[in-house]
Amino acid sequence: MNRTFMTGYYQGVVEVAPASLSAAQVDELAVTMTIQHLRHAGVAITTIHDFLVDDIGVDARLVARFINLNADQLETAQAKVLAAAFS
Repeated sequence: MNRTFMTGYYQGVVEVAPASLSAAQVDELAVTMTIQHLRHAGVAITTIHDFLVDDIGVDARLVARFINLNADQLETAQAKVLAAAFS
């Protein structure tokens, strides 16, 4: 998967995130959604990590917090962030 597509996906999540979310919550949502999407597309975990940290500039600790979660855990993390936006 090319980096332009991956960057566009990440940026798209950031741009459509609810305005009521903090910057940290938007980052968390974008990271979890990007990890889940790229894993589903068959991208290797190390490639996802390097892309998020090196290319996008996401904090390595945030990426490390989510990189090894399974799909259900990633969806739960996304739901918690989105629930905060509408509470």
